[in-house]
Amino acid sequence: MSSKTLDEQLTDLEDDIRKLKIEFDIYFNGGKPRPPYDTKNRVETLIKRLYEDRSMRFQARFRYNQIVSRFTAFRQMWQRTIQDREEGRDLRAQYLANFRGAEEQRREEFSEAFNDFDMEVALEGMRGNPLPPRFEPTTVQISRPEEQEDCIRRLFDSVVAAKQTVGEKADTNYEKFRDIIIYNTRKLCAERQADGINFSVDIENGKVKFKAK
Repeated sequence: MSSKTLDEQLTDLEDDIRKLKIEFDIYFNGGKPRPPYDTKNRVETLIKRLYEDRSMRFQARFRYNQIVSRFTAFRQMWQRTIQDREEGRDLRAQYLANFRGAEEQRREEFSEAFNDFDMEVALEGMRGNPLPPRFEPTTVQISRPEEQEDCIRRLFDSVVAAKQTVGEKADTNYEKFRDIIIYNTRKLCAERQADGINFSVDIENGKVKFKAK
């Protein structure tokens, strides 16, 4: 188990990908006889290990997906360039063309993913590694808020995830959120003469919708 924090491990992953790109640049420019597959395999192993870290919260998952999306674009570009070399094309010119194409594709993909993550784009080609879910709408029924801490926490995490998915600043004050849920549950149950209130979190037209029914 690594003694580093998750943020430090994500920073290490970013650094390793930058170093890997430099190694591929050197290879494609004739400075190395073989592609840096050992380094590439180490990066992919770290990507998979971080993906399997179940303690990763939504903010870290957002950053992780940004990093993996960029790596995936680089990897596709490297594969195309190696294929071009094998087929006898102008390696240097094709490498530059592939790089521009990969960066443009990544920008287009991430502009969409910023509002609605698509992990199939971020982890395309990672065989045997199941993809994490995209944001899913959440509905929680609360009737006794003082006894349903886990439900309130789940609701809070869903609100934070939804806001980060659409690029909104998320209020991370859980205690304040909990107090609001307790107050509104009591108030709405009394007004509606209901036994419980269904709170739901969803994304509609690029905006977070938080409702109480």
